[in-house]
Amino acid sequence: MKRSILFLSLSIVLSMFVMCSSPNKVPAGSERVHPHTALRKLEIDMIKVGDGLVKVEAVLGKPTEKSSDPNGTVMTWYLAEDRDVPEQYYTLKETPAANEIAQFKFVKLVFDPKNKIVSKDFKL
Repeated sequence: MKRSILFLSLSIVLSMFVMCSSPNKVPAGSERVHPHTALRKLEIDMIKVGDGLVKVEAVLGKPTEKSSDPNGTVMTWYLAEDRDVPEQYYTLKETPAANEIAQFKFVKLVFDPKNKIVSKDFKL
């Protein structure tokens, strides 16, 4: 009886440790993310080539990175997954370090001079 209780409690502790050990997940009130940017994959999929900048910023919030390119303006949103809610993401305030970029999800959009999406690249 004692062995089965000990085994059960040990397995629960180990499973909780494994489930909570992902480095790219953040809590909702973290300083690393913009507030009120809880996004679901469905909302991100609603953004299509041809949409305007106003719609994109309404859905994704402020971009993490913004640069100019000969093709237009390139905006990148780096996303961190929420610890508590699966498949919910928050927009990061700052670009992750070079060795951490592969761990984070992103949405990269290229806008033409009329602020319309020309190209969409993402990893979710």
